[in-house]
Amino acid sequence: MLVILIPAYQPDEKLNKLIADLNEATDAKIVVVDDGSDADRAEIFCEAERNGCTVLHHEKNRGKGAAIKTGIAFVRDKMPDCGGIVTVDADGQHRTEDVLKVAELVAPGKLVLGTRDLRGRGVPARSKFGNFLTSAFFRLLTGRGCSDTQTGLRGIPADLFEAALLSEGDRYEYEMNFLTDLADKKIPFECVRIGTVYDKGNTTSHFRPVRDSLRIYKKPLRFAASSMICSVADLGLFTLIDSLLGAYPHRIVAATVCARLVSGVMNFTLNKKWSFNKKGDTKKQLFKYALLFVAQMFTSAFLVSLLSLLPLHDTVWKILVDVTLFFVSFAIQRRWVYTED
Repeated sequence: MLVILIPAYQPDEKLNKLIADLNEATDAKIVVVDDGSDADRAEIFCEAERNGCTVLHHEKNRGKGAAIKTGIAFVRDKMPDCGGIVTVDADGQHRTEDVLKVAELVAPGKLVLGTRDLRGRGVPARSKFGNFLTSAFFRLLTGRGCSDTQTGLRGIPADLFEAALLSEGDRYEYEMNFLTDLADKKIPFECVRIGTVYDKGNTTSHFRPVRDSLRIYKKPLRFAASSMICSVADLGLFTLIDSLLGAYPHRIVAATVCARLVSGVMNFTLNKKWSFNKKGDTKKQLFKYALLFVAQMFTSAFLVSLLSLLPLHDTVWKILVDVTLFFVSFAIQRRWVYTED
């Protein structure tokens, strides 16, 4: 038995049109999660119940991720014979035939993704750009490609319910976190091409570009902040030690080494506790970090020296090289340094 799960916040008549179409096409159970919608939407959810759906309610809006988790937990606890769930958006962007395509592929040990072609005409510019960024970010995080990381049409088998419930996030960042967690566990994805349906201007979307993007990109933003904090600390310590050593002939070397060691340990700690929030063997992680630290330093020096032969100022090459190494370092630290094994 499969269950169709629909998280819904402030839905309109499209929700019950979707339910009617699904009821006509399949005998799958339908669970709707009302994510704290306003009282004027109550009749929409009552109609869903009259159409045979189970409707769960959040007292206040908690986010799409929280609604999906509520539905999965309900299915796990109340429908033990369920073999999997297909999540479907409530705004009519998923066609019934595409829902059935995904449902047919649900099987243990893999996640099914209904992927849209977001390069076509009629797709809002912010959706194209947003998906480009999240897809590039996902590849950076995991080394795996995914052309539509934000699709809400997903087939989740019962053996992945616990992983879905343990993934961090309650709002739009949850969908990226869940994908990333499964990629880290080497769970395969099966992608099936689906249609792309948008209202003019994508007015039904509840995605908040600034706030929700900050949630999605939380880890690299924290990583960048950690790097900036430690760079300031490195410069401050260098200046302090240099002034304290006065006329000591090797004061610059001594100040550089001491400042870099302290800022390096600070950066390692911030990344472990804050940027990536990873447990694991600290000594082993620190050793890996030290190897990466030295390799990155020599790589930067080598590349800048090599590129300095070209007609641009050395400082420009230094900035370009170090920005590139920043992203490389982020990926290596997440996937190799701060592992929990």
